[in-house]
Amino acid sequence: MRFRILAALLAAMLLTANAAWAETQMREYDLREGDVVPPGREEVLDVLFERLAAAENEAESRSFESAIREIWLDSGSPSIDLLMERGFDALREKNYDRAYFYFDEVVTLAPDFAEGWDKRAAVHYVREDYAEALRDIEQVLRLEPRHYQAMAGLGIILEELGDKKGALEAFRRALALNPWLEDLKDRIAPLELEVEGRGI
Repeated sequence: MRFRILAALLAAMLLTANAAWAETQMREYDLREGDVVPPGREEVLDVLFERLAAAENEAESRSFESAIREIWLDSGSPSIDLLMERGFDALREKNYDRAYFYFDEVVTLAPDFAEGWDKRAAVHYVREDYAEALRDIEQVLRLEPRHYQAMAGLGIILEELGDKKGALEAFRRALALNPWLEDLKDRIAPLELEVEGRGI
């Protein structure tokens, strides 16, 4: 797992203008030598979120988003990974009952794996079971407080339920973590007018 995380980090760093920094990291964490322990999961995420916030263009931001998603999706268990893959296949086929079955299995077998809760929340959402979706999102954010996708999902549900103020707060929290969520900026502007007015 550590090597996958490190590979994701280094791949993202190599796509940035700071290639010298990435090359230094590659030399420091020479996987062939095996004599240096790579940084832990949270430390890698810290760096990726810092780089995501400081990204200078969309291409850079997408590389960091991809690396963060890869870490989030790394369950550390081949059986959980297989269940997730089957759940994703079912989602693509719009077979929501089957998708729910697989993601529910993930949540049952790996309750500390945030992505299982996140994807089951997505199934609840498309079924318009907002109460269950909100419960699952709460678990996602308990396990991964920086999960900007879950925060954005929370905002969408709250907005549909009429909680404009709550939606605005959720969207702002998501955007603070990932300033490249352009669709949220489009959602925030009208909410600001509704919730806060035009100002003086």
